[in-house]
Parts: sequence; structure tokens; C-alpha cells
Amino acid sequence: MIAKQRKKPDELIAYELLSKRKQLNEEENKRYRSLAKGFEGEVIFDTCLDKLEGEHIILKDLFIHHNKYCQMDTILLKNGNIFLFEIKNFNGEFYWHDDKIFMVNQVEIDNPIAQRDRAHSILRRLLQSLEIRLPLISYLIFVNPECTIFQAPQDKHIILPTQINRFIKHFPITAKITSQEKQASENIKVNHIENPPFKQFPAYQYDELEKGIPCYRCGEMSTYPIKQGLECRLCGHMEKGNEAIMRICKEYQFLFPERKLTSTSIFHWGGKMVSRRRVFRILQQYYVKKGEHRCHYFE
Repeated sequence: MIAKQRKKPDELIAYELLSKRKQLNEEENKRYRSLAKGFEGEVIFDTCLDKLEGEHIILKDLFIHHNKYCQMDTILLKNGNIFLFEIKNFNGEFYWHDDKIFMVNQVEIDNPIAQRDRAHSILRRLLQSLEIRLPLISYLIFVNPECTIFQAPQDKHIILPTQINRFIKHFPITAKITSQEKQASENIKVNHIENPPFKQFPAYQYDELEKGIPCYRCGEMSTYPIKQGLECRLCGHMEKGNEAIMRICKEYQFLFPERKLTSTSIFHWGGKMVSRRRVFRILQQYYVKKGEHRCHYFE
């Protein structure tokens, strides 16, 4: 049972939308790639956990505060234990030395063991404060099949890509979820912070973003109107006009939540590709109209 689903981080969604409408600088591209790779790795491990048999509870993508803030990739309750998984989507060759991990060019990278142990410590203290006495076991999971780690220690609860399937299969099938585990899951979930106070977000201005309707399939700003829809000059994908307008409405609301949604704003945001009158009709169909005459907007 999945008690908390994983959702794509808002920061990653913002970069995905902005990358279609502006040229990201080197630092922004680096951050975008890092977020995308991290989320991809978490989804890969989600797919692996889908193979887990027997009763269990999974909590994904938790943000916990107990004296310190910490993001926790995945928590599994099964067989009378709580398992914490720190997931890494490293690609390439690395080697382990003196409790540190290096790239083959001898550049040291952030220590994933330290990250896992920090999360373990924060979760352990939270469990103690909640009087949850189930054993806590933490693992560091490397999910990318293109990742090789030389001299990885065997006593650090590290699971390499080739070991994941065997690791999943070692859990007993017959174990039942207890009321204690259910209560522990609910108590942990209650302590999840949906909107952390220091959530990161890229900087951008309305005027610097290209106006138009990006292609739903390839993401390029190469669409043009045909009859009741849009077609992409690059990949040939065709999309219904109302679906395209609804899509860019959601983009607009996500990127500019402080702005009111109006037929004029979406007419300009969409690069004037769809008539203002048609935009108005579509908004009227899917949203609730507020205000009158020139002061109207939609919610």
C-alpha cells in the first residue's frame, strides 16, 4: 500500500516550463539536470518497489522537520521494521576511499553516506518523540545501471544497481502489516511538510519569456494554428485547440500565481495564436467567471 505518493518537485516543473520559453544559463541548466536526474532515479526505484510482494506500507518524498529539515526519498514499513532509502542516480565510474566517494578523475563528490546518515538521525529522533519503537534500518540505493562503484564497502548498507532485484526479493512474502505499523505510518505522514519555508524556485520575469504555445510532444515553440487545433512544424504532432489553451492556462497559473487568469492574458501568453474570442469561450467552459465586463477574470 502506498500511503503517500511521489510528486514531481515544483522547482523541476518550473525549469521544465521555463526551458521552453527562455535560454537557461549554465547554472540553471546544471540545476535543472540535477533535479531531473534525481527525480528520475526516485521513479526508477518506485518501479522496483512495485515488485515487492506481501503486505507493506510505502511513504514517498517526505519532507520532515525535527530540529532540522530533511527530505527523505522513500520510507518502507514491512516485517516489523521501518526502512529508509536514500536514492542516488549516479552515472559513470566512481571509487570509494576512506568513507568518501570520488569520480575516476579524483574529484570528490558530496558524500551520499553522510546524507543518508543525516536523514536516518532526523527520522530516528522523530520516531523517538512519537514513541514509535519499530527498528529503523537505512539503505543507500544506487539505481542507475550505468553506475559502477569500485571498492564499495560491504558493511554500509549500500545496494548497487545489480543488487536491487535480489534485495527486493529477500523480503518475506507472508508478513502482515500490524496496527503498530499502520499507526507509525500515519504519524510519520502527519509530520510531512507540504510547503517547506525555504522552497527553491528559479528566478524569471514575464517579459523575458517567449510567448506562444509549445508543442505538447517535443516541447519546442514551433506550433501553428490549423482549423480547430495546432500542429508542430518539427515533429508533426497535432493537438486540439481547447486542450492546448487549457495546458498553457495551467502553465501560466503555475508560473504567475499572483496574476489573474483572463482571456486577454492567455491570448498574449499563447502568442496570439488563438483568437481572444475563442480563448474566452474555452475559459468560460472550463473555469468559473468572476467579475463583469472589462474587469472579469476566471478561477
